[in-house]
Amino acid sequence: MKKLNVALVLLVATVICGTTAWGADGAKAKLSVFNNQSQIAQGVLEAITDDFRKANPNIEVDFQSYGKDYESMMKIKMASNDLPDVFSTHGWAVARYDEYLADLSKEAWASRVQGSIRDVITDKSGKLCVLPMDLDITGMTYNKDIFKQYGLKVPTTFKELLAVCEAIKTKSGGKITPLHYGGGDSWPIGGYYDFNSTAYYVSSPAHNYSAQLLDGSFDWTKYDEISKNLLLLKEKQYLNKDILTAKYTDSVEALAKGTAAIGGCYGAYIITEIKKINPDFHAGMMPIPAYWDGDKPTFIGGERTTWGVWKDSKYVDAAKKYVAFFAQTPNLKKVSEANGIPAGLDGVVSNLGDLTEDYTTYKSAKIFPYFDRALLPNGMWDVMCKNGQDLLAGGITPKDFSDNMKKEYLRLRNAK
Repeated sequence: MKKLNVALVLLVATVICGTTAWGADGAKAKLSVFNNQSQIAQGVLEAITDDFRKANPNIEVDFQSYGKDYESMMKIKMASNDLPDVFSTHGWAVARYDEYLADLSKEAWASRVQGSIRDVITDKSGKLCVLPMDLDITGMTYNKDIFKQYGLKVPTTFKELLAVCEAIKTKSGGKITPLHYGGGDSWPIGGYYDFNSTAYYVSSPAHNYSAQLLDGSFDWTKYDEISKNLLLLKEKQYLNKDILTAKYTDSVEALAKGTAAIGGCYGAYIITEIKKINPDFHAGMMPIPAYWDGDKPTFIGGERTTWGVWKDSKYVDAAKKYVAFFAQTPNLKKVSEANGIPAGLDGVVSNLGDLTEDYTTYKSAKIFPYFDRALLPNGMWDVMCKNGQDLLAGGITPKDFSDNMKKEYLRLRNAK
């Protein structure tokens, strides 16, 4: 009789709390959640998590945010097959994490995934790997008031960008830096290469080397061009003089105070932080200027804020419930507006502030996936960052940069 009562109690608890509250062993769900987002978005994700806790007191959530060490930490987690129950895939849902992720294609929200991101987060078998809370549509953030003050038009080509930079430098008497990069953090330098590599070697019909980059036959001497132009920007004093020591936060401050006109590789996420310093900042988002004659400017895109569920989690159902909570329209709206980019699911109307105009103006611009994620073996991002710093410091030449890229490309490709 006692055994029967215990069974009834467990059954009632399951019905009331839902199966999501329990793991395979009958224990209460205790979710570990790892996030790589920082600054504004991090706070929004934490706030939504607090709301989830209140709505689901039977599910514990240990929410952890990590910065620059996130990627290396996750590689260790993958090696030991001991991943968080829910985690951000930071652009690598399919290419890196596919085998570790549960299929989310049957979730109630899955049919609402925006068409422009669906293929990026769906593997060859049709598995939907993550919830895309927003869409990463990234170009170059700039100060519209400075452009208006000096009568400048948004550049559509690299040649036009050079002319705009010269006008800003000359008309401001050198007081305004045309292009600002927080190169002391290294990743903004990698951003220069990642953004512009698409314009140089992918988006142009006459200079599309995607197939060669994928099959290993790319002629890396062609890559000298992009490094030469980075040095050209430095030589003409279009870059911030402290590029090798400045941090991302310095770029935020320079743009906010009007001492810089364009954030060289910063997407919409920087705008919220700029407006914390200068609420009157009038932000613009321009596509990445085309490099070859006759080409059109483009955006870079892909994953931004995502949640994936570890397929071997003891609490898969609870983890999916957590993810579904973020898929609710009010929560997607909060994340989308925090990053200043469109939501990843249909049916969400976000207030994107200044950028609403630009997303409308450039709605026909093509969006290409991040160069390193789509066409290079895992690990090449660090190569671009480090060698870019070395190039600007005078330690290597453009040819050395390309030689190092080829060497590491072949090593990582063979290792894979």
